[in-house]
Amino acid sequence: MKNILKMGIISALIGLLFSCKEQVSPLSEDYYKKSGAIYFIPGGNGFERGSRKMVTDLASFAVIKEVYARDKDHVYFMGCPQELVDVKTFQLKNNIPIDQAHVFKFEGFASATSSCNQNQLTIIEGADPATYTTLYHQLPALAKDKAHYFYRYQPLNVDYASFNVVNSNFVKDKNQLFVVTDKAILPLHYKTENVKALNIAYLLLNDRILLYYEPYQNIGILEIELPSSNNIKFLNDKTVIIDQLVIISGKQFEYAAVDAESFELLEGANGKVLWSRDKNHVYYEQRLFAEADPKTF
Repeated sequence: MKNILKMGIISALIGLLFSCKEQVSPLSEDYYKKSGAIYFIPGGNGFERGSRKMVTDLASFAVIKEVYARDKDHVYFMGCPQELVDVKTFQLKNNIPIDQAHVFKFEGFASATSSCNQNQLTIIEGADPATYTTLYHQLPALAKDKAHYFYRYQPLNVDYASFNVVNSNFVKDKNQLFVVTDKAILPLHYKTENVKALNIAYLLLNDRILLYYEPYQNIGILEIELPSSNNIKFLNDKTVIIDQLVIISGKQFEYAAVDAESFELLEGANGKVLWSRDKNHVYYEQRLFAEADPKTF
């Protein structure tokens, strides 16, 4: 009932774009028929998102799903005929556009007002359409087929059998560790015999090397060699106590004589530690604040 009402409202709004004497028939939320022609109107909002009059075979035209449609001659994406797609075998497999030979992607800003040259699906090179699947639940932009892993549609040079997602910042195979950036997955020089994700930012290698990586901060990967790692306690996502070391954002606490066992955070702002204390001292931005009494502060 809700969908029927929604389509009725959309149809009424679309009618405002055209002459009141002309009947507008919604085929979906994005495709409409009027006066012997098909129009692509995203979400039915032609005023803000534009519209595209299409040249199609009316008798065979059908909506596949959302912005995808077809007739006997073409597959359409955003109302545009697709040049690289095989019409007879095209399908959406778990929302992934494929035909018998290729897996397709779209990179760009799809629009009803831009030219159809800018609304073309392109081929993911080397991807097998029969086995290609996304792994977005493990890592955004990650996918695989029977022989390769892909990140942002590019094949990864990894050992397929042993590849594993450690957390959202690191992946590994039997040979090495990789860091996940917004543009690519890059190899690191670390081996992966014993890798443990402590949280989203911290990684522990062989119980001795602590790595810290925070995307978009332009600090790279920070490394600390630990004397030991018997007891690990997080105070927040960025602050961890490992035995006698207090570590904040991948760096040892600036005041070296801080007492790790009694250390606590007091106040911060925008994810940054401002005030903290242990049984002996109060600290401001990790520096000794000698005027304050830790018992009463």
